[in-house]
Amino acid sequence: MQTPQETTSLIMDKLADAAWDQLASLAPASLRIDEIARQAEVSETAARAVAGNVTSLILHQLARLDRRAILETLADIEDAGEVTIREKILEALMHRFEVYQPYKAQIARLDSAARRDPVLGLRLLDSLAQAMRGLLAMAGDDLQGLRGEARVRGLAFVAMMAARIWQGDDSADLATTMNEIDKRLEQAEEWGRTLRVLGRGEGGDDTQNAESNANDGGDAGDGADRDSDGDSDGAAPQGRYQ
Repeated sequence: MQTPQETTSLIMDKLADAAWDQLASLAPASLRIDEIARQAEVSETAARAVAGNVTSLILHQLARLDRRAILETLADIEDAGEVTIREKILEALMHRFEVYQPYKAQIARLDSAARRDPVLGLRLLDSLAQAMRGLLAMAGDDLQGLRGEARVRGLAFVAMMAARIWQGDDSADLATTMNEIDKRLEQAEEWGRTLRVLGRGEGGDDTQNAESNANDGGDAGDGADRDSDGDSDGAAPQGRYQ
């Protein structure tokens, strides 16, 4: 026997599937909860009680697709052996576009609607940030503090820029999208180093600072006077995802 929570989740999933299906041919503003409930074979009263509104259903479906993409990427990475964080991020972003490939029409309608509806746009941006947070956590990023949040926002920007190319990429292997992701990641890494967002990376800042001190003739005492988290004001931090 299903628990009330399981029943609610099942109803939400059915409604989200129906809303997502209708979104392929209708703008978000044209979707109606009663029509969605009818297609999902759920009573309108239950639909309103569980979902509340159409936007909640859209966001629920996006979260489901993002979780699927992350879990499938994780399975692939675990089978691949040693993989750098950058390679994990690149693979995860690419697979996310592969998961969304059958739903270009829905994404195009959401993008168009977000330009006219700031509230929807903000909620979609928050949904994207949540997806990127999960992606980075899967890749091994600790996401600590303001630097971690900056990396989340930076990766969200990468995803948004790549999505513009993905919409017009009809190649079987999405090679054009892959090249755009790689280019945007390099750009984000450069910004991260400039703004000191990447922080301690694989290999760590401490190693690079020590090498910098040695090259400049510094001693261990100089390093002890640097800021408390180990970053040197005179040395650019090592790229976290290299």
